[in-house]
Amino acid sequence: MNKEDQKQIIIVVMDISKMKRFVMMDMGIGTLSYYLIKMINGNIVIDLIGSTIITEGVKRIYKEMNSRRKID
Repeated sequence: MNKEDQKQIIIVVMDISKMKRFVMMDMGIGTLSYYLIKMINGNIVIDLIGSTIITEGVKRIYKEMNSRRKID
């Protein structure tokens, strides 16, 4: 069998809690912040940038809070 004929299968295993966190934080907070900024501003570029900044900020705060819990 040639290497070109061989098919590769990639299996990804994730915790359900990580998937829920992704859905809640990235999609939920991102969508909510986008529409909140859209109501205030109305410019699509600023809305997208603002929702991205808010989502990343919330993720950093969440990560910082978890790291402090592990230390204490």
